[in-house]
Formats: sequence, structure tokens, C-alpha cells
Amino acid sequence: MTEANGGYLFVHFTGTEHHASDEQIYFALSPDGLHWHDLHQQQPVLTSDVGEKGVRDPFIIRRRDGRFTILATDLSIYHRGGWSHTQATVDGSSCLVLWDSDDLIHWSDARAIPVVADEVGAVWAPEAIWDPEHQSYFVFWASPVEPGGRMVILGSYTEDFIHFTPSEVFIDRGNGKSIIDTSIVAVGDRFVRAFRDDQITLEAADNLHGDWQYLTSLQDLGLGIHGDTVEGPEFAHLGDQWCVYVDQFAAGKGYLPVLTKDLTATDAAAWSIAPDYDFGELKKRHGAVLAVTAEEYARLTKF
Repeated sequence: MTEANGGYLFVHFTGTEHHASDEQIYFALSPDGLHWHDLHQQQPVLTSDVGEKGVRDPFIIRRRDGRFTILATDLSIYHRGGWSHTQATVDGSSCLVLWDSDDLIHWSDARAIPVVADEVGAVWAPEAIWDPEHQSYFVFWASPVEPGGRMVILGSYTEDFIHFTPSEVFIDRGNGKSIIDTSIVAVGDRFVRAFRDDQITLEAADNLHGDWQYLTSLQDLGLGIHGDTVEGPEFAHLGDQWCVYVDQFAAGKGYLPVLTKDLTATDAAAWSIAPDYDFGELKKRHGAVLAVTAEEYARLTKF
């Protein structure tokens, strides 16, 4: 993970589904990861003109060659007429939508790349992480085990975010249980992941395909987060502490930052909700936070 220490970029969508622009890519900037202001006059920075012409759940990665890639779910609930008028896990897209940039300002055209068979039914909330054992990027997302069925996490490897290996099951909770919204971060020589099944669960492992050990859940930490009320967990390292951002989708309240010095801590006393935070005027739905350099931060302020 790059320790840029110059501030933080939030890449997100707004997700109200009232307008086509709600399912596009927005940027926000913060000096501390807790107090955010919206960029680009609160208008989308990137608009998808491929696939369903709408994108959700964006993730941004700083690649080892210095380039940046944004991955997103190819899905427009707006164009489908709303959640009540669609079966998005039955006839959803088999593609990811991706953009690349050298400087966070100028971006490539959107490209839609199929990563599952057409009949799978959905590819949701993609993320990516460098896997040192494979010397390649591991990209993972949620898909149904059959169209309209329970969700599992699939994964694929890529070196260039253009060519992907055939997808394989990465996480399957079994017992009829679905899992979505998985995020992974490297912590020292280990990995920590968070995902949503019927709660926000945290696990740790020595390698991506090793034996993942249960740590805790946000619901078990006494933070006032109850059951299936939050989704979209995302990690960021803020100075001397970690933040796990969770999207309070059930209440429509946007993101909540949960802080800890140690992501592997199981003691409730080691965790707290940030006492002071401001996510700006735009509602921020499931997105991702990237640490940026001071130079990148200054460049983005002019967006």
C-alpha cells in the first residue's frame, strides 16, 4: 500500500437512482479522510457510455507502474426503472467497466470487459489488490451462483486490467448465505478483509488464498451498528490509525467512519466511531478511498 500522506481521494457514486447521473463516477477530496468536499462542481467526473450506461460501486487502485485504474459495476438501476422493476442478478451485465489515468485528471475512455459467462447474471462491487505470491493483480467481485441465486465472491488475475484469467470462487459462505461487498487491504505481511453477509465481518490471513481466520464483526463491537443495516466496507490508513468506512444504506445516511489503531483487534475498546466527520453535500454511496501525494492533492483541488 502506498503511503502518500498528502490527503485522500474518494471515488463514489450517489445512487439515488432519480437521474442517470446518480450512477456515474464522482470525486471528493479530504485532507484527513474524515472531512470531505466535493469536486468538479458536484458533477460526475466520469460517465459510462458502455454497457448499461450506468456504473455503481467504483474502486480505485494505484498500480505498481504508477498508473491508476477505476473499476466499477456495470449496472443502471435508473435505466431499468428502479429496483422494484428489475431482476438485476438474473439479467445483469457480465462485464466490469474500467478507466485508466496517469495523473488522476485525464482518463481513458470507458471499457467494458466481460469477466464471467453471460448467463451468470451479475458482476457487482469489484475491487483489486496486488498479490505478491502471484506477482499479479487479484480482482474480485460478487456474482450469483446461478442467475437470481445467492451471491458468492469470484476472483480473477490480471496484469494489465485488460486481460483476465477465468474467474474462480474466492469466498463462498455456504449454507444458503449470500456475501457481497468485499474489500481487502495489506497490513504488514498479512491481509485483512471485510465483507457483508448478514453483518460486516472482518477476517485475516497470511496470503490471499490461505486460511482466513475470523476476527470480529462491526456489529459485535458495541458500536451501535445493527444487523444488515450497513454495506460497502472500505479501508483507509489515516495517519496513525485505520478507518473502516461503511455505507449506512438502510437509513439512507451515507457513510460512517469506524476507527482503530489495529485492524486485527478483537477488543471493543480498540474501536470507535469517529467523533467528528463531514462527507460533504453529495450523498456518497459505495466507493473507495485512495491516499494521494501532496502534488496529486493540489492538482485535484483544481478539478
